[in-house]
Amino acid sequence: MLAQKPVHTWVQDVGTSNRWENSFVAGLLLLQKMGLSLMLFVHLNFIDHCNIWHGDDVVGIDFGTSKSRLAIMDAEVPTLLETESGEAIPSFVAIDDEKKILVGQVANYHAIGYPADSFFNIKTLLGRKFQDSQIQELKTKVPFKIIEGSNGEAWVEACNEQFSPTKLCAFIIDKMKRMAESYLGRSVSKAVIAAPIYFNDAQKKELELAGKIAGLDVLGIVDEPVVAALSSKNIDGGVFAVFSLGGGTFNISILEISAGVIKVKAKESDSSLRGEDFDLVLVEYMVEEIRKVYSVDVSGDRVAMGRLKEAAEKAKLELSSSCETWIDLPYLTGSECGPVHLNMTLPVSKFEELVEFLIERIRKLCQKCLEAAHVDEQGIDEVILVGGMARVRQVQHIVEEIFLKSPCMQVNPEEAVAIGALLQGALIIEDRRKLSGHLIPLSLGIETLGGGFARIIERHSVIPCTASQNIASPLDYPDSLYIRILQGEHQIASKNDLLGELKVTGIPRAPCGVVSIKLDFCVDKKGFLTVLAKSKDTDLEWSMEINYLDKISEDYVRMTAKKAILSGKRNVEKNALMQLKSVTELNINRIEKMLKFWRKQIPRVYLEKYERDLAGLKKAKDLEDIVLLNSMLAEVEQLEEFLITLDPGYLIPDDSDDER
Repeated sequence: MLAQKPVHTWVQDVGTSNRWENSFVAGLLLLQKMGLSLMLFVHLNFIDHCNIWHGDDVVGIDFGTSKSRLAIMDAEVPTLLETESGEAIPSFVAIDDEKKILVGQVANYHAIGYPADSFFNIKTLLGRKFQDSQIQELKTKVPFKIIEGSNGEAWVEACNEQFSPTKLCAFIIDKMKRMAESYLGRSVSKAVIAAPIYFNDAQKKELELAGKIAGLDVLGIVDEPVVAALSSKNIDGGVFAVFSLGGGTFNISILEISAGVIKVKAKESDSSLRGEDFDLVLVEYMVEEIRKVYSVDVSGDRVAMGRLKEAAEKAKLELSSSCETWIDLPYLTGSECGPVHLNMTLPVSKFEELVEFLIERIRKLCQKCLEAAHVDEQGIDEVILVGGMARVRQVQHIVEEIFLKSPCMQVNPEEAVAIGALLQGALIIEDRRKLSGHLIPLSLGIETLGGGFARIIERHSVIPCTASQNIASPLDYPDSLYIRILQGEHQIASKNDLLGELKVTGIPRAPCGVVSIKLDFCVDKKGFLTVLAKSKDTDLEWSMEINYLDKISEDYVRMTAKKAILSGKRNVEKNALMQLKSVTELNINRIEKMLKFWRKQIPRVYLEKYERDLAGLKKAKDLEDIVLLNSMLAEVEQLEEFLITLDPGYLIPDDSDDER
């Protein structure tokens, strides 16, 4: 039986006043990097909350490091779904002896007895390479096995089974999807997923892919501080500090909202500072107390450590509302003298003493963020708390000390992100209804060398819209180029629909990669796509116009998107291979030209090395071995960097056809 938890704070105002009507941010949040800042262009609309829902079930997902939360709209009221025990879904995945996948609370329990077969901190692994320093550090801290996948990414292994972090995330998202469907009694197909602000594009794409694997149409991957701000009543203007401390990385962001524009003025994070660290400090303290009394070290007893961790988390929360707490763990483990019990009183003063070094790290990061945003403490209008650690009194105190004001407690800090993601999803659907189809139904882009698909205008972009991309000539001394214009969602160009070909003629004859062309895609209000190519070296322009919206139906859009979703990881990996082969082909061409022009000048030892690398690249390309291709390309890059130090001219081909 699922538990449902209405949001009791601002929801009470929705039906009785109009204060929130001006505060909904309508439209897609369009991210645009501007230096070190992140600008989100939005428009503010009057939206009657009672009319925002029109039968499209969408969920808001806060995919946390330790716990995940799911928000749905129930009878036009944002509602948190919880497990039977009234808690969020633990971000745990485990595999049992029968190789059955366990997700959530049952996986969390499984981890106590079988830690090597239970995975957590999954979000930390997402989209990261195995050799990443954070992954190497994490390997020493978790009981499960982290391995290198075939594509160089960090994977995990248990019971002779290997899993990508993306697949593990999909298991958790799928569980949340089924929870929503069970509660609502109907299927759920759409979601907005919140991501940490420090996530890069690769990590966000993997999180989106996880949602697609789980069977969801992911309407957007939105930064956690932004959706958290949506839960504030004062979103129509001001400077906000979003203080996020959950089970994962600590983040502090300064947002400025003015005239419909949300600007992330500054952000700071510490991946080694987590809410869990506060628990671990208490665990270490209890282990030391047991050692003093019984002369027993329980740190190697995984069952005892599991009980200590649960007790630490409980004590931490109890100290938020009381001056002391009692820890009682009978029969924790055994010793030569008999059973070991832990019975102790933990005063709040002792807890504050133990975590003072963590609080100081938080203080320094907040000050650094304020300095980067060029605002002082008095310039912050509101502080929004995010994450379970926000319930801890000591954290609230440090927020008050730093920002000189009490944090906003209108929305439960643990619910703010999921609720904000839900509202963003509702607003995207509302925009779709208003626009009556005036959104880009399928991504628009071009075919790349090697057969990949490069998106230029993303699906669901609001019409009218414009996007640009620079391309370079893929061949030596071309007379003309043919740019294939495509629409679709597949990573593979041939799986998408060809809208037309733009022929580019009269370009300067030059080696591969020298000629640069700016490509503009523009869709006007009537749905006409104009493709304009401009030579950066000349005043030449080439263009074509396509009324592509007349060529597709709603059923076709759904079918195309569904096929792309089902293709999932397979298409991503195949596209990665095609792009890698394209890069390899360019390197082969460059090396062959360089050997031709500079054979007599390059020292023999490096010449032989180049010839071996050339043969290795050709072999790896024919074998379609991603790992070998990456390795060979890295060797070539290192060799070229060294040759540049000898003579930069080695990498500049001569225009002559004669060998030197």
